[in-house]
Amino acid sequence: MDPLTIIVYDRNVKHTLGDSSQSTSHRTPDANSHAMFPTNIKYVFEDDDAILTTVDAENNESVENILILNLDDSGALEGVELISDHFQILSYKGIANGNDQVVDDVELEVVSEFADLSVLARDLPLDELIKLYVIQNEQMQTISNSM
Repeated sequence: MDPLTIIVYDRNVKHTLGDSSQSTSHRTPDANSHAMFPTNIKYVFEDDDAILTTVDAENNESVENILILNLDDSGALEGVELISDHFQILSYKGIANGNDQVVDDVELEVVSEFADLSVLARDLPLDELIKLYVIQNEQMQTISNSM
């Protein structure tokens, strides 16, 4: 199996407020999210009992998020689960670059912890504030529906 490219988009509304202290290298062209590429990835396959026991045995404090990709025998993406204290998954999509169903790229839309927007949104007009809170409510509804 070839390695997958995993792209994570943080759709937290705080990114739309244009926090100037953040690097623009992580911004997507729509400026509504930050793109991240997970690193320090360990591949564990269901058949690899030896690897599973070594991963379980390790007390690895550097693990921040666990991403579980469910692929069928043909390599098609069947589901994605995210275990994290910092992010909740909103949606996912597998991208196949060939004519087959084998997934080469996985794009995740997540939302990071909701931040206090009062300081960042202090000077925004009411209609902009309403838009931000509508987006947050939709995200919370998506998270709630997935439970």
